[in-house]
Amino acid sequence: DPEGVSWPQDNEVGRWLGCPTADDGWYGPDGGGHAGMSANEWLDQNLGNDNIHYAVPYDHLICKDVSQYVDQSLWPQECGTGPDDSVYGVNWRHYTIIAPEYGSNTNHTGFVWTIDTTDPAQPFLVSKWKLPGQSILPDGTVHDNHYIPGGYIFSPHNGDTGTNGHVYWTHYHAGNWLTDHSGIWDSIVWKDGTPSPDLGWQGIETLGETETLGYYLPAGPEWIENPTSELGYDMADCWASCMIPFDWGLQYDPRGFLFISEMVSGVYVVQFDEDKDPRFEYPPLWTPLEE
Repeated sequence: DPEGVSWPQDNEVGRWLGCPTADDGWYGPDGGGHAGMSANEWLDQNLGNDNIHYAVPYDHLICKDVSQYVDQSLWPQECGTGPDDSVYGVNWRHYTIIAPEYGSNTNHTGFVWTIDTTDPAQPFLVSKWKLPGQSILPDGTVHDNHYIPGGYIFSPHNGDTGTNGHVYWTHYHAGNWLTDHSGIWDSIVWKDGTPSPDLGWQGIETLGETETLGYYLPAGPEWIENPTSELGYDMADCWASCMIPFDWGLQYDPRGFLFISEMVSGVYVVQFDEDKDPRFEYPPLWTPLEE
């Protein structure tokens, strides 16, 4: 369909939504390619669903806490000889991370979903994550989720993948969050006790765990005496500029850096030594002076 008005497209490889999208097969009610929701549930933003705006695929396979980039001598036994191993090959997985964007949401900030795309023709849900903690509603009561009163304030935005299961995501005013997806496959509780990717979501009793490793919250330019006026925090009707940080995008760098774009005060470079891509050599950034 060159006009892009009919769906699914003729060249579609796979798809994932929270509800069935076909009468039978992988995407039907009994298939593994959805999360068992009704269409109304999937479209309910207050539940943290729908509005998928971003999709970031891994560029490698992972097994436990290692990627294909790690020297094979360091692989755990459960990873065998690699993805083609007749016994342990099933433990090598490919994930795609998807997330919504909400301008406002009175109940939720939205889930970051981990979709197993090892077989791109049979994607299935394996984990989901939301901003940790609780919030206080305008009436003073404690709420189990953070929420978005307006201005996109805590919504997910752009993301990127590191190595060995690490994922980075901006959440506007909530900062930048680092999550670990390497343990998802091991933490899934399967209905029959055995990993069954051929059944997809239908074979899962309990989804796997996405672990929170940390976050970084840019604090604004301490070197400017009066940043409020100099940077014009009050421009754009406060859509972004009245709220620092307002983290728009980020980019993983294989040297173990994260480049974060904060819409008003600039670009921040954050270091995470644990996430260096082992395929590259890293010469020192400086050499000591000879005595």
